[in-house]
Amino acid sequence: MINLLEPFKIASGSIVANKTRSLLTTLGVIIGVAAVITLVSMGEGAKSYIMNQVGSWGVGSNSITIQPGEENSHAIELNLTYGDAQALRQKVSNLQYLMTEFVGRGRVNYGKKEYRPGYTLGVSADYPFAYKQRAASGRFFSHAEDAGRQRVTVIGKTVARNIFGSFSPIGENIKINGIGFRVVGLLEEKGTMLTFDMDDMVLIPSTLSPLVLGTNKIWEMFITVNDEKQVAQAVREIKKILIARHKKEDFHIHTQEGLIDIINNILNAMTGIVSAIAAISLLVGGIGIMNIMLVAVTERTREIGIRKAIGAKRRDIFLQFVIESVLITMSGAVIGIAVGTLAAWGIMTALKMSAVIAWGAVYMACLVAFLVGTFFGVYPAMRASRLDPVEALRFEV
Repeated sequence: MINLLEPFKIASGSIVANKTRSLLTTLGVIIGVAAVITLVSMGEGAKSYIMNQVGSWGVGSNSITIQPGEENSHAIELNLTYGDAQALRQKVSNLQYLMTEFVGRGRVNYGKKEYRPGYTLGVSADYPFAYKQRAASGRFFSHAEDAGRQRVTVIGKTVARNIFGSFSPIGENIKINGIGFRVVGLLEEKGTMLTFDMDDMVLIPSTLSPLVLGTNKIWEMFITVNDEKQVAQAVREIKKILIARHKKEDFHIHTQEGLIDIINNILNAMTGIVSAIAAISLLVGGIGIMNIMLVAVTERTREIGIRKAIGAKRRDIFLQFVIESVLITMSGAVIGIAVGTLAAWGIMTALKMSAVIAWGAVYMACLVAFLVGTFFGVYPAMRASRLDPVEALRFEV
């Protein structure tokens, strides 16, 4: 049975005796592991953040998004109309919610105050259910108010702060692009999504979009069905209805499951690329370790000769230097994991995102460090084990 305890004691003693050199030797491994852990953890944190943000806007596996224009087309032609939305509402089976979105520029006036919100949207009354954003105070406008072109509006908290300050906007009269509206609701606060303030918006009934926003073309439609198993059937029905109305497929459809897969694939690819680049420093660190171990073999030639003279076998010398190499890389990996985790936590906290510890990357870093230490320690260990004890005893540094 191979005795690993004695080579381990000798290898660890050698590392402790040369603290500064051992630390400098591990720098490449520390930097490589820390970079990989930091980047992968940030990637996982960003993925979690985006998925949570998307999920908070009602995007689920039972959701479907319809957008104008052919997929991958560079020039988007807005060709979806209010009539298309009504046809889908009437004919798509198992439909739960249908939210139309008209996009335009808005100018809000209240007395002498004027404010230009980031988003001015014409939406249907299904908005609070489809996008999971109810009114924090007041109410949302109804289907009857949408169909009756009633001049009522719901605003976000950023708009309310800029126009009304600390006062409640409910029941107040404002003008949007010069047309009078009554504020009936204040939206729940959503915060930012990436760099966009999702509370800096004004919502009006979709039927008033031509009058207020100057457009009767839908930017996108958002549909949810009762169950995710009905999505495929709903997609077929939507295509059939719209092609019958347009005489061609001049629109494209995304299921939210597919959208989430696309986001995951993009983030995984980016994380993989930057992690692979960072992992190169592990290779460089391994080469540095092999170089130092070769120097150590030369410096300790007489020690090796003495050990062989008193009975140490080639196997014992080989294990001593391989274990020393592995200990150096594994200690570097442990330090690198700690540094990388702290760096990822600090960066994600500064970006106001939740830090996610990438345990898979931690396990992989330990495995790679072990393999690097073993691989780059074998040659110096073989060289040390093959030394002739008589010649080694005669050697002088």
